[in-house]
Amino acid sequence: MLADILYIVGLKDYVVIHTQQQKLITAMNLKTIHQKIDLDTFLRVSKSYIVNTNPITSFDNHTVYINENNIPMGEVYRNDFIAKYSDGILNL
Repeated sequence: MLADILYIVGLKDYVVIHTQQQKLITAMNLKTIHQKIDLDTFLRVSKSYIVNTNPITSFDNHTVYINENNIPMGEVYRNDFIAKYSDGILNL
């Protein structure tokens, strides 16, 4: 199931989990879900988004691309994301 997740969007007291096939809504905040998932595979890229690093197709300074989805990358999270990519932790 975790491998099917493309990205997760936090919306106050619930999250929307996006997979290839569907969107799932759960009553949990983004901080809680971030503590429960594999941090080697999932990475926070903004205040409201966590992405699965496996399906990432590319990225630039402001956006992570997963297939046809454009995920905004926050300034606070950008350096960590780029450092993980540079260290070979992310394989694109």
